[in-house]
Amino acid sequence: MSGEGSRSRRFLVQLGGSEGLDTSLWMVPYADLMSNMVILFLALFAYSYADNRSPEYEKAVAQIEKEMAPAKTQSEADAKLREAELAMRMKEEMQRLELDDFGIRVTARYVHLTLPTPVLFDLGSDRLSPDAARVLAPLAKLFAEAPNPVLVGGHTDPVPIVGGRLRTNWELSAARSFSVIEFFVGQGLAPERFLARGYGEYRPVAPNDTEQGRRRNRRIEIRLVREVRKSAG
Repeated sequence: MSGEGSRSRRFLVQLGGSEGLDTSLWMVPYADLMSNMVILFLALFAYSYADNRSPEYEKAVAQIEKEMAPAKTQSEADAKLREAELAMRMKEEMQRLELDDFGIRVTARYVHLTLPTPVLFDLGSDRLSPDAARVLAPLAKLFAEAPNPVLVGGHTDPVPIVGGRLRTNWELSAARSFSVIEFFVGQGLAPERFLARGYGEYRPVAPNDTEQGRRRNRRIEIRLVREVRKSAG
């Protein structure tokens, strides 16, 4: 019996403890899990600075960053989440209006909304159509909830203007931008928040050799400028 007891004790010692268990083994899978989590969040962080994100994706990333942000950067995380939620609401509003040709995307610098010109203007005109308020009024309410600057850019196709007070497509695109801004200011938004830009036909998004392409190029782009992040340089 004494020999068996001695062998049992030696066996327990070889296992690494008086109870016969190595209690440090749990650290191996735990370390692997933590490594995978770090890789996951680093990947999400990298993707959060890529361009052309959907509002849904941006909101998900912003929510994760907010939950993980230390106290000193919590205000930045809150602002980013607010901007992502605003992008989501803009998309939902345009869908409610049953606009088929609008586009909305989120980049590190902007919440970017594209509206086809026929929604707001008649062909060759810089005066808002009677139906334009149906689209712009909901946007004005959303912009009233955020202090961010807003850039409004007009784009045209290359078809020359014939007659009228505007001589070039460049003038037409700028005049349309001012018309949109004047509407927002008329809704009570601060004029100093807005900047108008006219690009004429010089930044097309489609070939101009078809009517469909020219229609895509006749557009208004509204960009909500996101708050500058220290991490973005």
